[in-house]
Amino acid sequence: MSARRSATARRVARRERPITGSPRARELLRDSLAQARAQIATTITLILVLATVCFAVLVTTGQSAASEARIVEQIDGAGTRLIALSDNAGDADIRPEAPAQIAGISDVTWAFGLGEAVDVTNAVITDGRVAARALVGGLPAEMPLVQGRAPLPGEAVVGLQAAPTLHLGPGLGTIAAPGQDPIAVVGVFDASGPLASLANVALVSRAADDVETLRFVYVMASDVTTVERLEDVLRASTPARNPAALTVETPTGAIAVRDMIAGNLGAAARQLMAVVMGVGAVLIAVTMFAATASRRRDFGRRRALGATRSTLVAGLLAQTTVGAVLGIALGTTAGLIALQATAESLPSWQFTAGAAGLALLLTLVAATPIALHAATRDPLRILRVP
Repeated sequence: MSARRSATARRVARRERPITGSPRARELLRDSLAQARAQIATTITLILVLATVCFAVLVTTGQSAASEARIVEQIDGAGTRLIALSDNAGDADIRPEAPAQIAGISDVTWAFGLGEAVDVTNAVITDGRVAARALVGGLPAEMPLVQGRAPLPGEAVVGLQAAPTLHLGPGLGTIAAPGQDPIAVVGVFDASGPLASLANVALVSRAADDVETLRFVYVMASDVTTVERLEDVLRASTPARNPAALTVETPTGAIAVRDMIAGNLGAAARQLMAVVMGVGAVLIAVTMFAATASRRRDFGRRRALGATRSTLVAGLLAQTTVGAVLGIALGTTAGLIALQATAESLPSWQFTAGAAGLALLLTLVAATPIALHAATRDPLRILRVP
C-alpha cells in the first residue's frame, strides 16, 4: 500500500514539476494543457473572446460573402458569359462545323449555330408567320423545353412566343416554308435573358453536313474571367471564309456591373471583418497581458531552474492556442447554426475555414509580443524578495 502511494506521489510530482530546458513537443503540449486548466479564468476568457469574434464574423461578413456569391451567380446566369458571333452582312461565311469545334475549347461550356432565316407558317393554318433558322448543335440548358422533346435532325422546336403565332396546340403540328416540305414540330422551348430574341423563332435541327453556312454562333464561356481571352481566341480561330467580317459581341456592360457590385460588397465586408478582428486582437492582448502578469514569479522560477526563453514563449503560445481553438470551434458552430436558421445561404467552406484560420493567426500574433516580454524578464529581479 505504501509503495502504491509512493508511485502516485511521484506521478503527481512529475505533472506539477515545471518544464525546463528544451522539452519535446509532447511534454510541452501536456504542460500547456495543465496550465490552461490551472488558469481556467484566462482560458474561459479566451474561449469567449474567440467565440464572439468568429460568431460576429460569420453572421456579418460571412452573410455578406454568401449574399455576394448568390448575387454574382444570378448575374452570371443572366448572360455575363455569353459571346455571340454574327455574320451580319453575310460576308464572313461561317462554316457549319464551327459550333462543334468551338465547343471543344476548354473554356467553353456549349456552342450552337443558327443558319439563314426563312419565313414559315403552320402547314394547315397559314395566317401566322415566324422566322425559322437551321439549328446546328443541341439546345443549351438556358433554353429549356417546356413541352415535347428535343428535336432530331429534320425536326423542329419553336419558341414559347412563336407557338401561339403558329397555332400550335398541345399536340403540336407541322410548319412549312413556301414551296418546301412540311417539318414536324416536336417541342416548345423557353428563351430568356440574352437569348430572349429566340423565343419568337422556330429552330429546325440540322446536321452540319446539311447546312451551307451559318449566320450566328452563340458561345457560353465556362467562367466570366475567361470571356476576354475567349473573345480573342474566337476572333482568330473561328472557321469562316472571311474571319475579318465576323462581329464578336461580348457582355462588357454586364461584366462591368458584376465587377462593380462584387467589388462594393466585398469592400464593405472586408472593412467590417477588419474591425471585428481588430477589436478581438485588442481583447486577446489585454487578456494575455493580465495572465502573464499574474504568473511572473512562475516564469522567474522556471527560468531559474533552466527553462529557455524559447520554451517559455512556446508554452505560452501553446496554452493560448488551446483556448483559441476551443473558442473558434464554438463560435464557428454557433455562427453557422444561426445563419442556417436566418439566412438564405451559408458562406462557402473556404470562407469559413479562412475566417477560422485568420482568427487563430491573429490570436498568436497578438499573444507573441506579450509572451516574448514575459520570457525575457530577469528571473533574479522577479524572484528577489524585498
